[in-house]
Amino acid sequence: MYNAAKMVFGNLPHVSYLCLTEEKDIEIFRGELGILLDGLNREEQVTVLCDIAGGSPYNTTLELLAKMGSMDKASIVSGMNLPLLLLVLSAEDNSRETVMHCAEEAQGSLHLFELRREGDDEEL
Repeated sequence: MYNAAKMVFGNLPHVSYLCLTEEKDIEIFRGELGILLDGLNREEQVTVLCDIAGGSPYNTTLELLAKMGSMDKASIVSGMNLPLLLLVLSAEDNSRETVMHCAEEAQGSLHLFELRREGDDEEL
């Protein structure tokens, strides 16, 4: 998704990403995420996009931000998809209200293709 966003926006110097893989156990991920979060300006709002609510990256993000005392400066969104990432990156700010609006808009990007059958009166 990061590479796709770079195709749209070009260089993304204020965007970082971290993946949890089969080769990287959760403790390594936690350490890498801790370093990444420690490098942030704690006075500025941060937005974190995760794949699944309750998944290891999501839970680890919540845990580390809470330990840092930065929960009030963070918006953590699960259900990451490319439309959500593009909306967040194109937003004028990353306030909680803006991120919430982006999440609501991204939900509208989900569509199930329905095969039109003969006799259906509805247009695609």
